[in-house]
Amino acid sequence: MATNCDPALRESSLFIHALELVFRKLIRLLIGKMSLRKIQEMIQIIFVEEAEAKLKQKRPGENVALADLAILADTDTRTIKRTRSYCELSTPLYQDSAFLSQLAPETCVLDNWQNDPKYLNPETGEPMILKVTGDEVSFESLVRDYTSTSGVVIDQFIKHLEEAGSIEILFGGKKVRFLDEQYVSFASSNEMTSLKIGLAAVSNLLDTITHNIHAPQHGEGAFYQRGCWTTRLNKEDRRKLRELTSSFLLKSDEDARELIGQYERKSANNEQITAGISMFYFEEDKAA
Repeated sequence: MATNCDPALRESSLFIHALELVFRKLIRLLIGKMSLRKIQEMIQIIFVEEAEAKLKQKRPGENVALADLAILADTDTRTIKRTRSYCELSTPLYQDSAFLSQLAPETCVLDNWQNDPKYLNPETGEPMILKVTGDEVSFESLVRDYTSTSGVVIDQFIKHLEEAGSIEILFGGKKVRFLDEQYVSFASSNEMTSLKIGLAAVSNLLDTITHNIHAPQHGEGAFYQRGCWTTRLNKEDRRKLRELTSSFLLKSDEDARELIGQYERKSANNEQITAGISMFYFEEDKAA
């Protein structure tokens, strides 16, 4: 078995380790908010879009062949063709209501419970009270119709939705009633806002990394990218360090806004770009 001491694999090992750290922390945020299947689908679509854009940039004026994309993606041309067709015919994922309603199995089940005539009361048009199990119209059949979670115990599915306040269990667990159209996988709107701001900052950092990787090829200077940390901070000292860091960064933030403001134009045009400075404090508990 190859080890990190193998010169041919050492760089790859370091790269994969760094990538795993990023993916692992991102996935921790996504568990319960987005299913593995939708994450894979999103990555596949974005990979094909970006690979095609890169090949077009590399070979201006040429059509990108399916075989070239298949080689980069290490998959068959049928998969590439299917993904490519989706990209050409669909709106961006963040505007695709079908994709958004299926981010997690729970949201998909609730969405179809209130939209599929099979599961609606024909007199009121409201979601029916459903038997928990059964081959015909039941909560079990609803889950089977609209998710790919084969082998999942229905009781566990119900538990997730009950904890979220989306359904009510009736008659000692024999039936369930629809309560709320939203499966709230985020604790609050504040959590969602923090996540959006944080992921935007991650995106900006990746732009800086990308620029710095390619800057020497283009004869450009690297963007400023630095960090400082210690791996030997006693836990009893972190509250004080947090307070001091907040004060330090608050002053730095004010200075940064004043600097950026000097170059911000009052009117916008298509020739302008986005530029900025990000700053944040971080901690990592080795026991986590």
